[in-house]
Parts: sequence; C-alpha cells; structure tokens
Amino acid sequence: MKKALLLFPLLLVLFFTLPAQITHDEADSIVIERINSIAPHCDILYAKEELQTNGITITTSTEEELELDYSCWIYYTSYAGNNKYLIVKESNGNLLEINTTNDEGLEDLAIWRVVSREILFDVPIIILYEDYTEYTEYPLSSPCWEHSVQGPNSSELIIINSHEELEQFITCTNYPEIDFSQHTLLLTRGKYNYCILWITHHSLQQFSTHSYMMNIRFRETGLTASSSWAIPIIINKITGCDSVELIVTYTYGP
Repeated sequence: MKKALLLFPLLLVLFFTLPAQITHDEADSIVIERINSIAPHCDILYAKEELQTNGITITTSTEEELELDYSCWIYYTSYAGNNKYLIVKESNGNLLEINTTNDEGLEDLAIWRVVSREILFDVPIIILYEDYTEYTEYPLSSPCWEHSVQGPNSSELIIINSHEELEQFITCTNYPEIDFSQHTLLLTRGKYNYCILWITHHSLQQFSTHSYMMNIRFRETGLTASSSWAIPIIINKITGCDSVELIVTYTYGP
C-alpha cells in the first residue's frame, strides 16, 4: 500500500508535465483571437501550410532576419501600414509577435494559405443604432437624401464611412456631424410602385464577424402612387470589408 501511495504522485507529475502539442486549428484560434483584438477589420491573415519543425529564419524585404530554433506555426498579416509575423510555439502555444519596418510583404504566396477569420454566431446579435433623421419630420419623404436608385420596386444599402462619401448622398448643406473614426452611417433607400403608409419594422442583426442583415418592413395602401424612401442609421464602425444584406418587405393594409 505504501508503494502505491508513493508512486501515484510521481505518475501525476509526469502526466501533467508532458508537453501539450498545439495543433494546426488551435494555432489558428490563438492568432485569430489576437488579431481580432488589435485590428478587427479587413486584415488578410496568412499562415505557413506546414509546421516548421527544424527551426526557421524569416528574411524580410529589408534583410531583417528572424531566427527561430523551435517547432512553430508561422503567420503573417499587414494592417494600417504595419507588417507583423505571429509565431505560435508548438510545445505550449506561446505567441510571439514580430513587427517589421519597411517590409514590402510576402513574395511567394503559394506556400502561404489565407486564414479565415469569420466566426459564426450561434444566435444573431441585435445591433443597436441611432436614427439619423434630425432633419426630417418623416424619414420616408426626407428632402435631404438623394433618392435615385435603378428603378421601381428596387432598394439598396450603402455603407458610408467618411464625410466625402456622405456628401454624395445628402442634399442638405447643414447636417449633424458624425465621428466617422468611431461610427458608420448605413443608408438604405428605394422606390416602390405603391403608396407607403409607414415603416412597421426595421432592425439590424449580426450573424458573424463581418456579416450583418438589415430588415425593413413597410405597410402600403395598394394605391398606385410611386413612393421613394430613405432610412439612414448610425452604428459602431464597420468597413467596406463587412457585408450587410438588405431585406425589404412590403405588406398591404389600411
């Protein structure tokens, strides 16, 4: 009995000191979490296809040499003028970040793969937003918005991320300021062959890291009278790399 009691702690120590080998997918998750925290939009993340087992030296276009003497997974990304290598140590998952200066990027992309950073949500997230209708008593008939779209019974959604872009779609000379460094204006607009009474519903949902859906429902009278509408809303910053699907529904009623 005493031998068993003495051997058990030794076996327990040996078990927990075995190296935890980080898999391909686990390394992806480690790097994606880091990149999403520092540069959440529009970055392309590359990875070496194979585990680097015998150490590796990375030479940038400026002749900087990055020497590694352990097995690791290697990633590369570029954002806001910064180029970065991210190294995940296979034995324990430690993450090393190496910034490079004046690096022109990767030359042989054939040995790198693009890592998808799209994370699907189990339940869509309801996105809160602010109505940008300070200049209109009734947003559907706003004189401030350019209503031109391709044709009747058509609609579109435009992502606006600068004052220069906004001025292409707004006709009022005096309008509320938007901090485009923190916010995005989503402009939905369209035309319909019948008279619209009111909006019965509009909402914005997020389904994944870069995927959204805008739902708008109108009540119409059935009277033949072409209607133009525009609905601008302000949300937290997204970019042109994010996709926002627009769903517009018209229902008949008094």
